[in-house]
Amino acid sequence: MERTIDTSIFMESKTPVIQESKAPAISVQHLRQIFNEGLSNEYRLFEDFNLDITDNPDKSELISIMGGSGCGKSQLLRAITGLSKMQSGEIFIYGKKIEEYGPVPMVFQTYSNYEWMTILENVMLPMTIKGVPKKDAEEKAMEWIKLVGLEEHANKYAKNSELSGGQLQRVSIARSLACDSKVILLDEATGALDIKMKREVQNIILKIVNDTEKTILNVTHSVEEAVYLSTKVIVLLPKPCRIHKTMDIYFSGDRDKDILNDPKFAEYSNELTMILEEVCK
Repeated sequence: MERTIDTSIFMESKTPVIQESKAPAISVQHLRQIFNEGLSNEYRLFEDFNLDITDNPDKSELISIMGGSGCGKSQLLRAITGLSKMQSGEIFIYGKKIEEYGPVPMVFQTYSNYEWMTILENVMLPMTIKGVPKKDAEEKAMEWIKLVGLEEHANKYAKNSELSGGQLQRVSIARSLACDSKVILLDEATGALDIKMKREVQNIILKIVNDTEKTILNVTHSVEEAVYLSTKVIVLLPKPCRIHKTMDIYFSGDRDKDILNDPKFAEYSNELTMILEEVCK
């Protein structure tokens, strides 16, 4: 069977150089999506939904999106990345419409690697499609592979028989970094992993938060993950999707496993649990 690659997600980026821009990193304006409108089974997913995610120019921001089933968490990410078209509304990345900004990479719960390619080839792929010279693409890809801790496995194939689930997800994360977008989307990126691998990938995400300047939007159902990774949590209500509460999370210094023992970790977790119980009755 012929193997094909969907290259649309790697089309050449038109990302502008942002210097002291006041435009939000992500701006969702008047989003509307109503299924079976006017019928007895009408479902109002989005109706004049608005959301601005601000940019921190000095370090990464990770904002977790939470809420009950059907509130639009994953559909919101799919709209931002351009995979789902809404009935109306506009989405801007750093003041540019998503069509003008270029690809916004998303890491899914299931691994999206090309298993007939090596880790290095997978991570090089976005740059290869853009026409980056092979040597330059290899060097940059190895930087991202090193960041996610896979440099010793770079020439292994990205498939289950050679890599663990956590390693496969790290390949997906490295490839998203290779897209050279300041915005990255995570849709339940650790949801399919066991406890050990989940923490492994969470720590890689923390490393990205600590060592790069990205705006990361993370959909999760895990209170612990949200508090561990996030600088802000946004809790949504359904029918139609709307913001219920936002919660800022702050720990002094870089985040690492030590924050699990910080009294504030338990305080944030308890507060967030109570908020989610309000919306998931």
